[in-house]
Amino acid sequence: MNAELGAVEVEMPIVGQLLRRPLKSGKVLLFLFDPDSQWPVLTLNMVADLLLKGTHVLYVVTSRTLSDVRGDFRKCGLDTTSYEDDERLVLSDAFTLKTGHPSAEKYHFESLNVADLSIMSSKSLEQWSPGSVRVFENVSEVAEASEEKTFLRFYRTWISRLVTTGRIVIDGFVRGIHSDALYNSVMTSADGIFEVRTEEIEGRLESVLRARSFRGGAVDTSKYLLRIDDNLSVSLESAVKRS
Repeated sequence: MNAELGAVEVEMPIVGQLLRRPLKSGKVLLFLFDPDSQWPVLTLNMVADLLLKGTHVLYVVTSRTLSDVRGDFRKCGLDTTSYEDDERLVLSDAFTLKTGHPSAEKYHFESLNVADLSIMSSKSLEQWSPGSVRVFENVSEVAEASEEKTFLRFYRTWISRLVTTGRIVIDGFVRGIHSDALYNSVMTSADGIFEVRTEEIEGRLESVLRARSFRGGAVDTSKYLLRIDDNLSVSLESAVKRS
């Protein structure tokens, strides 16, 4: 990466408390999440905070309709209309294709086939500036749509293209559904690795965020409970203090 790209730094919301440093352009954060965790709400909050601080975001949503996502943003106090109008926020629909119906959204996926995604990603690379953020809610759905070796070849190329153009990448993978080889391979592409797990604590099921590692520096690897209020706003509470 050249010096110009490396000079861009972004203060990451929520997970920045664990990183203890701004995130430079061209970095990759990998989140391994339990399917019943609050990972979608965490991504929503990270995207909202990034937008409010001036960072441009591509948010690929796999778990629900974009109308539901826009409603959740409004519940958080953010109307995305102006952000979408000038494309500071691009919401991409990777949910509707699973229903068998066409998407009415401007940006949407017609396939999760890696050949199609390779063409799509190549066309969009130059549209984003260094320091912009690409959030893909659940990359496991792409992995499941392909043979493992084919997916891993694609993923390494995909991430390399994003990194060399100075993008910040946030990718989610479901825990426990892929082979160890796949998890180990995608982790080698990541600068930071986090887990969002559902754990029983004091008789209650809690979503727990933990940093596993960050390449090139120490991070806070303590466990934090995700606290979500009625407006879907997320805060962190130390699991140690709770116990």
